Amino acid sequence: MATKLIKKGEHLSPETEFSKNKPSWNKGLKRSGMSGKHHSTETKLKMSLGKRGDKGTNWKGGIAPLNKVMRRSLEYRLWRESVFARDKYTCIWCGARNGNGIEVELHPDHIKPFSLYPELRFAIDNGRTLCAECHKKTETYGGKIRQH
Repeated sequence: MATKLIKKGEHLSPETEFSKNKPSWNKGLKRSGMSGKHHSTETKLKMSLGKRGDKGTNWKGGIAPLNKVMRRSLEYRLWRESVFARDKYTCIWCGARNGNGIEVELHPDHIKPFSLYPELRFAIDNGRTLCAECHKKTETYGGKIRQH
């Protein structure tokens, strides 16, 4: 019997061949054992390195700007989180922080600019936590200082 296409809104007739007695393909599958668990930082780094560059599924030949690649890296995210944790998630200039119904947007800021000091990009002591308003007041906000 030829396979019949079923259109949206069409009901199945009793003679339509359909896998009525077969279980759904995803029923009874065992979980990978990671349910409710988290990967270690070391494992996350290994997984990240295994998907970089031409090993990644969306690789298009390295067309992304280096700045974008670096700011999306695991090292940058770890640097950012370390700076926030060290400063107790509080703006070091005005003392603003989240809580008691107040929502503050915090930014990690490089004291010495990201573009001018590549060796200090992931140095925790080159970072500080600022609220969005204080960050706008810095001399380096928004690329005011650029490498020529």
